[in-house]
Amino acid sequence: MSRKKSKPQSQIDIALLSCGLVSLQVFKDCVAAISREAESVGARVCIYLNGAPKESKTDFVNTIPTNFEIKQSSERVGFPAGANRVIKAGNAPLILFITDDIILHPGSLKKLINRMKTDETIGLCGMKLIFPEDSTDPSRPAGRVQHIGHGIDIRGKVTHPLMGWQPDNPKCNVSRESLSVTGGVFLARRKAFYQAGGFWEGYGIGYYEDVDLNLTMRENGWKIWVDTEAVATHYTNMSMSRSETPVNMQANESLFLARKKHLLVHDSWTYW
Repeated sequence: MSRKKSKPQSQIDIALLSCGLVSLQVFKDCVAAISREAESVGARVCIYLNGAPKESKTDFVNTIPTNFEIKQSSERVGFPAGANRVIKAGNAPLILFITDDIILHPGSLKKLINRMKTDETIGLCGMKLIFPEDSTDPSRPAGRVQHIGHGIDIRGKVTHPLMGWQPDNPKCNVSRESLSVTGGVFLARRKAFYQAGGFWEGYGIGYYEDVDLNLTMRENGWKIWVDTEAVATHYTNMSMSRSETPVNMQANESLFLARKKHLLVHDSWTYW
């Protein structure tokens, strides 16, 4: 009697969070890049539609490949809660979390996986992000660096060191331990993410939930790393600029400082 072989469990999940506010073309490019990278490593992909507007939802759903798992909520639950939901939908030991305004460059996922395999003390690994080549916004210079890890300045403010630099500048090509990396895209060990409790869901729309998570992981003994050989294009703030809900940055910063001020270390100077 023959026994049907069970499909081996994927070693990596890709968790995509979308609130349906980026342009349809950016969403298509994001999904196409994820599909390519997933196929190259045999990853399972799940997308969470976090309260996508009705007028764009159908177009977005029609863009999603049939082998992607889709989860959704009719009301927007916020970034931290949406991220936690899509990440917890899988069970692979490694998770690539990504938002729909980021376009992975070819081979970037393999580079992140190799970095995690090389050093098992890394709990979360980010990548080099660059502004779109077609950007006309002076504050987002086309093709320049958007992110290579967070820094903390002497006043305890979270910064993006070397933002706007040429991506091939030697200083922008140093893979290194970092205090924190952006929550827009990262590869994490599931056990480290769960040990940290995931993203803390007390933050409102805005920022700081990613730095909070990174600092908690570091407090638990994990390294946070940025691999500058892995690259993606980031359409920064596209969703937030289209949202009708105001961002209360000051409230989020106050929450963050109340929770994590004791873990902040002035380190921006190490990038220069």
